[in-house]
Amino acid sequence: MLKRVVPILLIKNRELVKSVRFNNHNYIGDVINAVKIYNELEVDELLIFDITAFKSKKELDYDFLQNLTSECFVPLTYGGNVDSIEKIENLLKIGLEKVCINTKSQNLNFITEAVDKFGTSTICICVDYKYIDNKPIVFYENGSKSSKRDAIDTILELSQRKVGEIILQNIDKDGTYDGYDLNLLEKLRPLIKNPIVMAGGCCNKEDIKAALNAGADACAAGSLFVYYTNRRGILINYLDIDDFREIEIKR
Repeated sequence: MLKRVVPILLIKNRELVKSVRFNNHNYIGDVINAVKIYNELEVDELLIFDITAFKSKKELDYDFLQNLTSECFVPLTYGGNVDSIEKIENLLKIGLEKVCINTKSQNLNFITEAVDKFGTSTICICVDYKYIDNKPIVFYENGSKSSKRDAIDTILELSQRKVGEIILQNIDKDGTYDGYDLNLLEKLRPLIKNPIVMAGGCCNKEDIKAALNAGADACAAGSLFVYYTNRRGILINYLDIDDFREIEIKR
């Protein structure tokens, strides 16, 4: 699998926002305009998290998502209240390439059913976690509820269900520019064969290179690609060809 660098688009009430530690959502702009810019920048893919869907627990906003997919010319992964086989079917019908499951991943029977029906490459899992007493504990419901379970134990169970990519997202690093959690990555990498996507805390291309060298298959970032430096002036951006050369990813 080719190494990738993936912008994260966080959606709230159909608007593009950016969080810090899953809170303090700052308005960035129009989602579709951002997607058009990322098309022009030729990003590897886009990862969309709809936090409105997390909170509402209602049907997904398929009309809005259809508008996004019609404007998006790169692979698109969606996460947000994906809790049924029917929703996965509907998301794939409107052009999503992959779905990302978070809260419902606690139900291992559901995960097995989803993988069996749609295939490993379609089903990815986002593992949100915080360190409690120096242990990485998994949180659900957009980071609001603790599972009280160790992240590594949880990921090993999911790996046995043949899920595709596993996104590791450290909640306390989200939006902080504090660097990826390489400690957990280095512990986990020898234990599973699943592709690992790092998220949370990316500050620059050096962080990306460090994560890739530590065994990540892809690096996802929000703040890095919607702000101009850590002063948080809004600027939709991406790595250029020289950046990719420096982090040793072929384009």
